[in-house]
Amino acid sequence: MASKSRALGQLLTGAILGALLTVGGLSLAGKLKPPGEPDALVALAQTVDTTDKKVDVMLARGDVSGAIAALEQLRATKWPGRDRGGDACVQLRHDAYGRLMRLRLDHPQIDAKTPQQLLELAEEGLGREWELLDPNPFTAHLLALRGEVLEQLGRDDDALLVYQRALDMNRDILDEVMEGGR
Repeated sequence: MASKSRALGQLLTGAILGALLTVGGLSLAGKLKPPGEPDALVALAQTVDTTDKKVDVMLARGDVSGAIAALEQLRATKWPGRDRGGDACVQLRHDAYGRLMRLRLDHPQIDAKTPQQLLELAEEGLGREWELLDPNPFTAHLLALRGEVLEQLGRDDDALLVYQRALDMNRDILDEVMEGGR
C-alpha cells in the first residue's frame, strides 16, 4: 500500500510540475481572480518573491536549515485573506506552505516535526477557503503533501482521498489548458 501511495505521490508531483508551467498562461487568460485590494496582493507577492529568491540561494549553498527558517519567517507573516487579496493571495500562501512542507518532508532531521505537527502545518496553509478556489497547481500540491503526511500517520484511506482531490484538481487544470489550445 505504501509503495502504491508513494508512486501515486510521485506521479502527482510530476503532474504538479507540469501544471506550474501553466500558471502564467492562466493568469494571462484572466483565470486568476482579481483581488479585492490590489495593494495587499502586490505587497504579499513582493514578500513571497524575495523569500523565494533567498531560499533558492540558500538551497544552492546547501543551507536547508536556513531555507526552512526563511520559509518559517514568511509563514509568520500576516497573510491577507481572500476578501483582501483575492484568490491569487490564497494561492501564494499555498505555494509558500507547499515549499515549506516539501523541505520539511524531505529533511525531517532539521528542526524535526512530528507527523501530527506537519498535518497541522498543511491544514494551516490550506486555510478554510481553499475549496472556494478554482483548480490551481499550488493548492493541488499542498493537498498532495497533506496526503503524504496522512500516509505517515497511517491514515491511508484519508491519504488516498486527498490524493484523489489533488489529481482531480490537476486534471481540471489540464482540461482547461487543453480547451484553451483549441
